[in-house]
Amino acid sequence: MGTITELMAQYPLQMKSIKLISDKGKKATWSLETSEGSKILKKAPVSKQRLLFLIQAIKHLQRNGAPIPEMVATTTGAYYSEDSSGSCYVLSDAVQGTSPTYGAADLIVIMKELGKFHLASRGFYSEHKSANEREHLGGWQQSYIKHLDQLEAFKALARSGGEFDKLFLLHADHFIDQGKEALRWIESSYYTDWVNKVRVQRNLCHQDFAAANLIKSKQGLVIIDMDSLTFDLPARDIRKIFNKVMKKHGWSADKAVTMLKAYREVHPLSAEECSIVYADLMFPHLFYGLSSKYFNKRLEWDAPQTLKKLKSLIASDRERQQVLASWSSIIQQS
Repeated sequence: MGTITELMAQYPLQMKSIKLISDKGKKATWSLETSEGSKILKKAPVSKQRLLFLIQAIKHLQRNGAPIPEMVATTTGAYYSEDSSGSCYVLSDAVQGTSPTYGAADLIVIMKELGKFHLASRGFYSEHKSANEREHLGGWQQSYIKHLDQLEAFKALARSGGEFDKLFLLHADHFIDQGKEALRWIESSYYTDWVNKVRVQRNLCHQDFAAANLIKSKQGLVIIDMDSLTFDLPARDIRKIFNKVMKKHGWSADKAVTMLKAYREVHPLSAEECSIVYADLMFPHLFYGLSSKYFNKRLEWDAPQTLKKLKSLIASDRERQQVLASWSSIIQQS
């Protein structure tokens, strides 16, 4: 509490009450009632230099109409405060509302808002260069190859293991083949052309544009949690929301048409660009992510839960392949 009092003394407002929302050590969030209304205080899980990049990017997005809560400036005009240990914090306006669902109506709104977000991000140049940008643009080939090599290495580790390992071994080659097909698309001129286009457009990705980071307010959707902003193709965000929605509610060509159509109405994509979205959906990101956590011992779940997650992923893969097999039809309908 002493730290919060020390931080709030840096702002031109009085704190009336405070409530902890979550605390994960490096990252924490509080809800505050102040003389200037309800606010959200977030401990930034990034370095100060990275935070300066993020603040500048948020300001750019807001100027271009992205619905992101306003940040509160300190008495010195900075958009972050700092505690005695050097940790940084951002104070923003609180937004009243609920998380959207992945039902058809909300899904259309989410995809349109994602398209608007990508358009609003264009033309951003940061004063805080180098690693603080965390640029992924042009790096997919290298990333795919690295992840495929790791999946091959996990096969060697799995040979002496239990149930998860046996199931992994049974299906690993199938997912590796999917990754190799995705890689062939990324090695085409379609990918290079889009990368060159975005190098000029300067397009940011949110990296977790999902229901948990969106608030359905009276004014429309509001976007929160900007910690992962990066330069990349819009396809990165499209693939992530597709995987999130389909993993939760099952793979469906109709749902894919609804989502892609809503996005393209706001942010046009060529058929060639849509084929790069296809490639990134084809790459076994979810299978790799779960396997990596298991074999690198970074699990968030116990053994039965982990095995259940792998079984579920494998069971849904047939549906996923059917949807991807009809991708050209999905593009035409959207």
